[in-house]
Amino acid sequence: MFELRETHKTKQLVFINEAGEVAQKVCKTCERLKPAEEFPLNSDGCLRAHCEPCFKEYKRNYDKANKDRRTVLRHKKRAEKLGLPDNFTEEELSELKAFAAGRCMISGEEEVELQVDHVQAVSKGWLGNMKGNLILVSEKVNHTKGTMSIFEFIKSERSNGLIDREQLERTFKYLAQANDMSFAEYIDFLKLAEELARRNKEYWR
Repeated sequence: MFELRETHKTKQLVFINEAGEVAQKVCKTCERLKPAEEFPLNSDGCLRAHCEPCFKEYKRNYDKANKDRRTVLRHKKRAEKLGLPDNFTEEELSELKAFAAGRCMISGEEEVELQVDHVQAVSKGWLGNMKGNLILVSEKVNHTKGTMSIFEFIKSERSNGLIDREQLERTFKYLAQANDMSFAEYIDFLKLAEELARRNKEYWR
């Protein structure tokens, strides 16, 4: 028996078997009647409106369209979990992208997939997702820098060949201006944050 079921989001045409279970349903996207087992489940255990292939395509498109939002939320959750400041927005991420223009903000490498990184790693337990603490870097730089602060990274042998001094200076100047600081004030701000993070770590040992 066919039945039109309505939820708060959609209407779904389903086929109910003799046991009263949903045996088949029409996919919201491809509009084909398919067996119930070809539909993934929602978190509440109910069948999704889209069949497996259509749902994968829908999710792929959704993730692509909401990539910046998901990125900001992911970093927000991490900062909140550590009890760190978090006021970074999607708009500020867009501004970072416009400044970077496809170039790593540390190495200067062009036409690479950029990832959000922190000037001072959140694992330091001091600075979080603040406008002056986020940059866009290549995957290689992000992986190599790890939990080091920018100053630790500069001094580390691991940074060999991964730092373009002119690019890094442009980055610092941009972040300083974005936070209404002079270049010197911004560098002092980072050094102070580094010292406070060090003292905080020693205090909680």
